[in-house]
Amino acid sequence: MDDSEIKCRVVEKLLRNRVFGDHKWSIDRAVDHALPSHAEGRGRQLIKDEMIPQNEASIEAYGGGARENIRLGDADTAIQFLKDNGGNIPFGFD
Repeated sequence: MDDSEIKCRVVEKLLRNRVFGDHKWSIDRAVDHALPSHAEGRGRQLIKDEMIPQNEASIEAYGGGARENIRLGDADTAIQFLKDNGGNIPFGFD
């Protein structure tokens, strides 16, 4: 899996489960639900080092504490990210 595919799968899963607004997931939960086990380490690294700092696909850190929660800041931005990077847009969002 390349980096773009990993990012798209994480964004797809967050969007499909409507993880925006007041909802949040830990980074571990997002990675565990979206990626196969061989790509989980790289997925965590991409979220922490690229997606949150660069606000890619509107992924933002939410709350505090040791769990490192994330959410989508804006569903429309996430959809555009998937379109631009060849990801699958979940049913009901296109």
